[in-house]
Amino acid sequence: MLSWNEAREYIELEEMCELLRKIIRIPSIGSRESEVAYEIIDLLEEEGIKEYKLLESEEGRGNLIIDVKGRSEGFNLLFIGHSDVVPPGEGWSINPFSGEERDGYIYGRGAIDDKSQIVVYTYLAVLLNRLGRDFRGRIRILIAADEELQNPNHGVRYLIKEHPYIFKGIHGAIGELGGLVSIGGRKAQAIIIGEKGSVSHKVMLKGKGRHSSLVGEDDLIKIGSEFLLRLPRKIYFVSETFKNALKDAFGWKRHLIFNRLLSKHLMNNDPILNMYIQALSHITIASTIVRAGEAHNVIPDRMEIIINARIFPEQNESWVRRLIEKTLSRITKNNYDILLQTYVPATLSTTDNLLYKKIVETIREMNYTPLPLIQVGSSDSAWVRSLGIPVYHFFTTTKELEIDRIHGADERIWKKDLLKALEGYYRLITNIQ
Repeated sequence: MLSWNEAREYIELEEMCELLRKIIRIPSIGSRESEVAYEIIDLLEEEGIKEYKLLESEEGRGNLIIDVKGRSEGFNLLFIGHSDVVPPGEGWSINPFSGEERDGYIYGRGAIDDKSQIVVYTYLAVLLNRLGRDFRGRIRILIAADEELQNPNHGVRYLIKEHPYIFKGIHGAIGELGGLVSIGGRKAQAIIIGEKGSVSHKVMLKGKGRHSSLVGEDDLIKIGSEFLLRLPRKIYFVSETFKNALKDAFGWKRHLIFNRLLSKHLMNNDPILNMYIQALSHITIASTIVRAGEAHNVIPDRMEIIINARIFPEQNESWVRRLIEKTLSRITKNNYDILLQTYVPATLSTTDNLLYKKIVETIREMNYTPLPLIQVGSSDSAWVRSLGIPVYHFFTTTKELEIDRIHGADERIWKKDLLKALEGYYRLITNIQ
């Protein structure tokens, strides 16, 4: 393979930026992922790349698979990303679906999560093809639908169920994001080796609707409010699985992270580190949607509450359900249903395999410090890990990852980091030969 400095001459930054702008302009909020895929397919066709498939779980909900085979057998590496995005929300200074460039940044919903990464994946395929596919092994790129909503009938879980061959023969995988982070004054490139799990339940409270002048102790909004007040928001918990996994990242200091009294010595007025330690040492429970009532003068006969919990490998969806039931039982008797909405288990990949070691080697080769971390959010990597495939999130950037902009207002990426991330992936493939 050519060195990165030689290969770099075969890619223009502006062509990557243009593709990113195009797909940001598609508001793929839990839909229209196929439209994103068609923009990428147009480029693949122009480049003479024919080994791709668009697999739809239903019309418009497309999962794009791209294969680039090398000159001979070798390491088969899967790159996982997604083309759907969350709603833009409020507070934007620009149109969230404009792809506008400002001061070297490209703005828009999905600019970080995850459309920049699928652009880098696409141009990794383009670059390898332009260079004559002079590598050993196979690169498979999976641009999935529905990562944000985690409906089992779409996205990665649909593919595992209906098209399992996609994951056969894969030796390792790269998941979404990573990037330059600063924790406790230490700057490093993150390698995400595992994730907390996510469980969402819908709580349906049932009662008797009546005129608002006839108030009583059984009013659903009163009962629902009391339930939310009693339901704990954080539960301190030491996950031995995650604690042991962070040995390389924090050494003996990992014991401080998981000690309720001593962890404050690590925080050191660092708000990002503070949030991370809190999330890593607690089960968190949030009420994310509350619905009740249709008229100003009617006490509603039903109330709907969505509860989302972030858990460790030691918990599962049944554990969360029992917590909800225990809290409800103190307030009301049998007048409720609890329905599981989504469940993504907590997962972890080991650090004693070839792929992880080559990621570390690549980051050091780029003059950065590698930092293995546990991600406190969840992603499609959980489902791929469940197949026995090690997955690591790795996305080299020169600018620090702006965590507050992910799912927030004015999401953006430093456009030169598209090339920096591409460099990381190209060097990884070179090092794994």
